[in-house]
Amino acid sequence: LEENALALNEFALALSQGFKPLEVYRVRSYIHYQQKNYDAALDDIRKALDLEPRDLSFLKMLGELSLEKNDLSGALSAFQRAAEVAPADADVDYNLAKLYYATGNLTAQAASSEAALKKGTRFPGETHFLVADAYQKLGRSADAIESYKKAINSKPDIYLAYRNLAEVYRGENRYEDAISVSRQGLRAFPNDGNIYTDLSWYYSLADRPQDAVDAAKAGVAMLPKEHMAYTNLCRAYNETKQYSLAIGACNGALQLKPGDGESYFYLGRAYNLTGRNGEATKYYKLAVTGLLETTRSLPDYSDAWYLLGNAYFADNQRDKAAEAYMRCLAISSKFAKARYNLGMIHVLGKNKSAALDQYDRLIPLDERLATALKSEIDKTKF
Repeated sequence: LEENALALNEFALALSQGFKPLEVYRVRSYIHYQQKNYDAALDDIRKALDLEPRDLSFLKMLGELSLEKNDLSGALSAFQRAAEVAPADADVDYNLAKLYYATGNLTAQAASSEAALKKGTRFPGETHFLVADAYQKLGRSADAIESYKKAINSKPDIYLAYRNLAEVYRGENRYEDAISVSRQGLRAFPNDGNIYTDLSWYYSLADRPQDAVDAAKAGVAMLPKEHMAYTNLCRAYNETKQYSLAIGACNGALQLKPGDGESYFYLGRAYNLTGRNGEATKYYKLAVTGLLETTRSLPDYSDAWYLLGNAYFADNQRDKAAEAYMRCLAISSKFAKARYNLGMIHVLGKNKSAALDQYDRLIPLDERLATALKSEIDKTKF
């Protein structure tokens, strides 16, 4: 009847008159949980486990409540005990996978997710997402792609599945696939400015500049106070040779996030392409400073190293640019544009063998860029 206050009074009387405490604790802890009185619920669960240490339902409730209170170590201990009691319980493995996700234990996250799926978890979409996330972070891109697809097919409202899958495709140099899954995400989340902002970047990487402009405009409309949409719009305007609009968009980004290195780079690019080289040099130097900070905070993000390489290259610091591109490629070996730019640095440095090595590596990634690099090699006197 949901008359919980009266129920709690009756349970207290039942305990005082010798009723079996385990059954009282079972229902009373649930009432406390419903009322978000987590400390009282935990107290009952712990008393119950003192009486029956291997009761599966209490162990699972202890784990769930510990999660609610952000007690990750307590939750982990509870679910590990539950796994010993009920090794065939898929829910226990699913909850363990969530815990390993929260604590960053990728190998255990993958193993628990896989176990939950084999045992027939009630949450297949969420579990496929958890195993895909682990595979992605472990560098198992092909497995991550398949698992993200399964997550989306099973549960189309897992927001991060779309964005993460698009990022895996980006890392694999599969920009049209990244675009396709982002557009699929927009069908599920039609008003999401972050997906539009991601999409603008993928369009730029795929050499579709007008589409990049349109996607960035949508991102700005939906996220008018987020700098990244303006940054992407600035880059796209540069690509479509609308330099005055690019300058305006980059300044908008910098008003929202002063010191942003990527915005400074595109701003310098706009000035450079309009012949205002003194101002361009100033902004390229600011871009280097900002992007160094980005790589410090996101050391495993290949795009940040690529952009830092671009900023160094634009600032005529070629050795440092080469180092940044190599860091980018160490993280994302199929990043074709980074490899092309590294090859161009070797061409300018008169290092033919190194340039040819980058050409050979480019051929399976992007035939057009490989041909362009070979053309530069062939016309250079080494």
